[in-house]
Amino acid sequence: MQSQVLVPLDGSTYAEAILPHALFFAQQTHSLLTLLRIIMPPGEPEYAVPYIPDDWYEGEVSWTKNYLTTLATRLQTQGVRVQTRHLEAISAGAAINLYAEQHSDVQLIALATHGRGAGGRLLFGSVAANVFATAPTSLLLLHPPKDAHLPAGPIKCVSYQTIMVPLDGTALSERVLERATTLALTCKASVLLVAVPPPSLLEEEMRVDEIEQPMQGVPEHEEMKQADFLADQAEQLRFSTGLTVQTAVIDGDPEAFIERFSTQNQQKLLIVTTRQQAEHKVMSFLHQSNVPVLFVAI
Repeated sequence: MQSQVLVPLDGSTYAEAILPHALFFAQQTHSLLTLLRIIMPPGEPEYAVPYIPDDWYEGEVSWTKNYLTTLATRLQTQGVRVQTRHLEAISAGAAINLYAEQHSDVQLIALATHGRGAGGRLLFGSVAANVFATAPTSLLLLHPPKDAHLPAGPIKCVSYQTIMVPLDGTALSERVLERATTLALTCKASVLLVAVPPPSLLEEEMRVDEIEQPMQGVPEHEEMKQADFLADQAEQLRFSTGLTVQTAVIDGDPEAFIERFSTQNQQKLLIVTTRQQAEHKVMSFLHQSNVPVLFVAI
């Protein structure tokens, strides 16, 4: 069975910004690219106003089919199989996850956050958060820039130059290294291993944040331990793969470091596990940068 990369779209250029990234993963995994649009059922309160014509729903379905078909044609020039789907649902986030649950071959959900549909209706943001909370598979999220707009013509995939992997010393976080290594070898990217505070320190930081007191830096002995651990991981990775591997230890606010990383003029990808401890940091990072984040379901 061919796996699927599921791409929810709302008709906006913001949402379409995820397509070059989704195309990359579809090509590398030889997956079917599924373009999905959620349509609000007719008669819902949001549309139950006098100026909406009686045939609005039929027009919306027709527009959706044409829109998705046009995008599919632009993607198929890159040699991938593309299918289009539209579903009727009140909750877009729930419908996206339900589709993934009902199709076990969906290996990745790729979507942009904070896109606005053709009618100006906010879809991604709360939708992305809902998908993130209960996604049954890996998830790729991107917060595109305000001027996001795909060039006309064939849609081409991205090629990442740097893949960043935060490590906190837990076995779970280290398991994403295999996925990161495979992707780095595929696109000849360098790997940046970053030591971040372990879950115990993150939990302490969250408690400190709640009472609005400054967080102390990582203790010196802990920082040295992280640096040694990171150096060992990097050396093993260089020896086994031949990749360019760099390391960094974060002392203080991880968001400040990641923000500096995101401003470098390169195509970058951040890979993390879907751990609860990472949620508040990574979701905040998504709102502040235009770097895609791959949450690997383990």
